[in-house]
Amino acid sequence: MERGVKECCGLNFKSVSFGELFFNKTMLFAYLLLAIGVIGWFQIYYLRFGHHFVNTMDLVNAHGQNAAAMAEALKEQIFNMHHIEEVPRQEPWGIFVAQYTYLLYGGSALIFLVALAELFNLHISHKASAALMTLGISLALGGMVSIASDWGNPINIYWMILNPQPQSGMWMMLPLYSIYIPFTFIEIYFLMTNKRELAKKLALPLVVIGLGIDVAEFYIQGILFQLNAPRHLWADFNGLWIYFLITGVLSGIGFALIYAGLALKEKSWYEELKAVLRKAGIVAIVLVAAYEAISGFRTIGEAPYTTMFYGYVAVGLVLPLLLFLVKQDVLAGFLIAIGTFSARELLVYGGNAEPMTNRFGMGPEAFSTYNVAELEKVIYEAPHTMEVLIIIGALGLGIAIFKLLDTLLDVSNQPH
Repeated sequence: MERGVKECCGLNFKSVSFGELFFNKTMLFAYLLLAIGVIGWFQIYYLRFGHHFVNTMDLVNAHGQNAAAMAEALKEQIFNMHHIEEVPRQEPWGIFVAQYTYLLYGGSALIFLVALAELFNLHISHKASAALMTLGISLALGGMVSIASDWGNPINIYWMILNPQPQSGMWMMLPLYSIYIPFTFIEIYFLMTNKRELAKKLALPLVVIGLGIDVAEFYIQGILFQLNAPRHLWADFNGLWIYFLITGVLSGIGFALIYAGLALKEKSWYEELKAVLRKAGIVAIVLVAAYEAISGFRTIGEAPYTTMFYGYVAVGLVLPLLLFLVKQDVLAGFLIAIGTFSARELLVYGGNAEPMTNRFGMGPEAFSTYNVAELEKVIYEAPHTMEVLIIIGALGLGIAIFKLLDTLLDVSNQPH
């Protein structure tokens, strides 16, 4: 065993100082992002629980218990006022969900890609799989924190635990992630463990089960969107889970290339990894472009949705493809990361642009049927500053999780 390494539970842990673990350059950068997020988290929770206008007890103490109902009604009104600008209840899916789908789907699809590489026994997978799978789950956890920042979601989870609804796409996420997250760490463990004989025996079953769980995740996410109150863009997707999977794969490739360019340049297999990711990136771009073309390039001809769509196509698809052709892979990865976030914004915000309703029980009908479009052509709720700060913090959390695991377990140096 190498010096400075201690074995525990079949894993090699590096002996590092407190400073090396918590105050390296990457962690300091993550702390900066987290500090930005803390400002947003403080703002949103103070607004919801501490602001004197929405503090029920202020009114109860001043006017007695009969004022409680009035206080709750006042709170509802305040949270729907635009100048307060908390995530409004009537348009609840905003940048938190965009970040959630961006990091979670990208991280999950990266795990999916690694499992496929393991299944087909790609040579490079033996060198990079532990690092890339750890990166994937770290980003996915950051995405989950993003959506949990809307306090209504943890409360909904609490009530879903108390009242199981297996027919609900939202409820199905509970058992899904209760299995998915631990299973991913089990996969990472067997990629890194010293118990090589056991790892070899379990490798194929773990990979196959992991791929099945990944596909189930995207399928349930598709159900979650399509069975929700139908919205403009969501209702237009055929096989929404396939769109989530292939765009997630593209995001995951972007994340992997950024990581490779920043952390793996000194590795002897760096160029080989880039070449594999380049080929996968080209295939993913072609698949996403084909899906968009078949779907009729769903977009909304009003700002800011046109900006989101053409930004996504130009920055996330066209420019990276050209850069891949001239082997500027890391730069292509950065552009993919930017462009695919724009795609997630378009999906989530564009889904709210022309809400639909089933008010007569005859199926969803666009609000424009009732001439609402004459008052407001499209709906767009721009994210508040505190929401932007929070998603920056959630990204910082994902980076911090990965760096802590990398420092302790040296996942970037785990050939198996």
